[in-house]
Amino acid sequence: MKTDRRVRWAGAFVCAALALLSSVWAVRDLSVAHGHPTRVWWLWAGAPSAWGGTVQVTGLADGLLLVLGVWGAVRVLRAPRAAASALAVVGACALVVRLPSAWLLAQPWTRPWAGESPRTLARLTVFAGLALGVLLLGCAFAARRPRGAVRAAVPPARTAAAVLLLSAGLLAVWEAVRVGDYGAAAYRGALLGNRSTTLTLLATPQPWWAAALVLLALAAGIACAARARAGRALGTAAGAMLLAWGLVRLSVALRQERFDGALSGTPRLQLSLASTLAYVLAGLAVLALLRTPVRAPAASPAPLSPRAR
Repeated sequence: MKTDRRVRWAGAFVCAALALLSSVWAVRDLSVAHGHPTRVWWLWAGAPSAWGGTVQVTGLADGLLLVLGVWGAVRVLRAPRAAASALAVVGACALVVRLPSAWLLAQPWTRPWAGESPRTLARLTVFAGLALGVLLLGCAFAARRPRGAVRAAVPPARTAAAVLLLSAGLLAVWEAVRVGDYGAAAYRGALLGNRSTTLTLLATPQPWWAAALVLLALAAGIACAARARAGRALGTAAGAMLLAWGLVRLSVALRQERFDGALSGTPRLQLSLASTLAYVLAGLAVLALLRTPVRAPAASPAPLSPRAR
C-alpha cells in the first residue's frame, strides 16, 4: 500500500513538472508578445499576426501538456484505481507531441533562425519532456493493479465511444484528402516538419497532430466501447485534443471570415466548416460524457420470503 502511494505521488510530481515546463515557456512567450495573448494564440493556430520580434517557443502542444499535466496530477491522487491509465496516457501524449521537435531542432537551419541560446534551451525542454514521458510510463507500469485486485470502475458511456470513433473517421478522411491535394512527398515534408511550416521552436506539425489524434481517438473509442479500464483516461485525452484542434480551426475560420460566404460557397468549404464545428462539439461532448459516468441500474429488491409476507 505504501509503495503504491509513493508511486502515485511520484507520478503526480512528474505530471506537475511536465505542466510547469510548458507554463514557464508560455509566460515567456506572453512577455515577448508584450502581453498580447492573441499573438501567441495565432502562432499556435498556424496563422501568425503581422508583427516582428523574438522567435517564440511554445506551440499548441504546450497548451495540451499544461492541461493534461494538471489533470494527470489531480487524477492520480484522487482516483487511485485510475492512476495507472492516467499516467500512461499523459506520458504517451508527452512523447508523441515532443518527438517532432527532437529532430526539427537538430536541423542546421534552426540555429541562425532562432539563435543559439533559445535553441539550446528548447532542445533541453524537448529532452526533458521526453524523459518525463518515459518516467510517466514507468510510473504507470509500477502503479498497475491486477484485474481481480480492485473493484471494477464505473464504465464510460457508450455514446462517448461512438463520438470518438466517428471523429477519428472524419479526421482520417480529411487527411487522406490533403494527401491527394499536396502529393505524397509534400505531405510527408509537412508531416515531419520543415522550415516553411515551423513557426515556433516547440511547434508540432499539424499533420503530425492530426495523425496522432486519429490514432488516439480510435484507441479511446475502442477502449470505451469495450468498457476497458483505460477508456476514461484515453477518452479524456482524445476529447481535449479534439477540442483544441477544433478551436484552432474555428478561430482561423472566423478570422478569415469563411463563415460569411458559407451558404454560397463550394460544397468542400461547407463540409470543411461543418467538420470544424463537429470537432469542437465532439470534444465537448466526450469530456462531458466521461466526466459523468454511467451508473449501473439499481438492483431490484429480492422477493419476500413467505414468512416476511
